[in-house]
Amino acid sequence: MARKIKLRGIRQHHNGWQVYVRIGGRFISRMFPADTPLEIMRAWREDQQFTARAIAPSKGSLAADIDTYLTRIRAMPTYKQRAAHLALWAQALGRDRHRNTITAADIDAIMQEWLLTPTRPGKGQRGRPSAATGLTASTIRKRRTSLQCFYTAMNGKGNHNPVKGTTNPRAALPEPRAIDYDLIEKVIAAMPERLSAKRGVISPISLAKVRVRVMAHTGLPPSLIKTILPTDINWQDGALRVRARHKGQGVEARTITLTANGLAALRLFHATNAYGHFTTEALNRSFKRGCRQVGLDASVRLYDLRHSFLTEVYRVTRDLATVARMGMHAPGSPMTARYTQGVHDEVDRAAARALDASFIERGLSVRPDEHGAITAKTVAGAGATLHRIDKPRIFK
Repeated sequence: MARKIKLRGIRQHHNGWQVYVRIGGRFISRMFPADTPLEIMRAWREDQQFTARAIAPSKGSLAADIDTYLTRIRAMPTYKQRAAHLALWAQALGRDRHRNTITAADIDAIMQEWLLTPTRPGKGQRGRPSAATGLTASTIRKRRTSLQCFYTAMNGKGNHNPVKGTTNPRAALPEPRAIDYDLIEKVIAAMPERLSAKRGVISPISLAKVRVRVMAHTGLPPSLIKTILPTDINWQDGALRVRARHKGQGVEARTITLTANGLAALRLFHATNAYGHFTTEALNRSFKRGCRQVGLDASVRLYDLRHSFLTEVYRVTRDLATVARMGMHAPGSPMTARYTQGVHDEVDRAAARALDASFIERGLSVRPDEHGAITAKTVAGAGATLHRIDKPRIFK
């Protein structure tokens, strides 16, 4: 039996080809003879997609363009919601304004105004109280999504879309999310205590605590901790052989040097027989419970332990290449910089102090006097003099 050839939107059907396309929730198909060239079938699909777009007049108002667009998408399931959102955008941006003159800044300003405009007290949908200080962020995001779909359908995917690039009302979480190690030890101590049974052996220590400690002191993600074998640990040299990582661009297998705490964590890992597969979700739940016990924010996650370790590596080494090697990152990966943002200020201050010490040692230090002018100081070993500067000199 011949193998069926599957292409995007084209499939064999009985003695011919069925070409299909989904547009606005509608399924459109057409049958072609078996000897039809592939270019003709693809051209039919592109023609269907092009004619399904609402093509507005070149000088139409926003309201007229929205009416034309809604006429072409009446078969869509969310037509009523989209019509309501687009009507609000037409009213806010100006019904007589041409859509090509609208900018991302205009859209962002209206979104911020909607967030801050007080609403009348009363009941919202399903009897819930309405927001007291403005529309909710989810409502504004729905309106923004409807407007973005409008521009995509009117102009096409690759053309100008003023909605793209607008700021999200929700504040982004800072990166990286490093935790202080004193606090990490408190979280591990507060994690639930229970007997762990595995392969017929009962351990008096929670295996979740053991694995969390390994992650905190090696920086390895849970996916790599699951692959550790007893033969991968070099107890004499204090090193660990780590399997290849397939996430992102992929990283070859490496041998990383362990800290004293990392080696101690792996000794406990070995003694409790914590090798093998485990459920990351269960480990995360246990870690979250410990975070709640010590009063940490609910947004703290298990992966923050990896951020914490690599942040400490950069704080000590000041070397991105070392962070990439110990973090199992691909060479030149932009992810490495995310683990160093938390200590940029500290590293910059240390660099400034080291530079000052170097200048003082070489006799290049200059200090202003009580009048704010730079005092004369001889540069050691150079035979040159820094003259007093009271006002800028003009050289001709």
